Amino acid sequence: MSFSARRGKTAIWIGAAIAFSVSFLGLSGCVSGVSDYSRAMVTYQGSFPELQGAPDQHRGQVAMLGGRIVETTPSAEGTEIVVLQLPLGSTDKPAMDQASEGRFLISTPEFLDPAAYRKLTLITVVGEVTGHEERPVGDYPYTLPVLRPREILSLIHISEPTRQDTRSRMGCCGGGWG
Repeated sequence: MSFSARRGKTAIWIGAAIAFSVSFLGLSGCVSGVSDYSRAMVTYQGSFPELQGAPDQHRGQVAMLGGRIVETTPSAEGTEIVVLQLPLGSTDKPAMDQASEGRFLISTPEFLDPAAYRKLTLITVVGEVTGHEERPVGDYPYTLPVLRPREILSLIHISEPTRQDTRSRMGCCGGGWG
């Protein structure tokens, strides 16, 4: 193989390595999860169904949960966010390919803007279990574990597909997310 052919192959490999590195660094912001500080506070290690079944028994423990926002309601007393729970993946993101195991409520005395915490946004929360609330979901009485947030990681907003928007969804930082 001639010197110029080897030089051309080397240039291609270097270019590919640089492109991969830039892509990887660009995506690394997508895979970061909750802070190490908040992660160190987590004391609840049980499953979501266990927490939902007996939230008062876990009062005072700090849990890390994730899901999709159903509704955000600010009031003079603070803000409540109802979340459809989804199991967390390895990067602290709700796993959209997993089934929900229920709902939970984030309750804070602070104002959280519904435009920032809008319906269908994926979130991860680290929060103290403060008890439960009984609320109807349709005509069904429902027990919602209540968390007072220490950290909320708002990940991505997922648009509801419309007839005109039926293309497949892509990963975290790719196109296709609404």
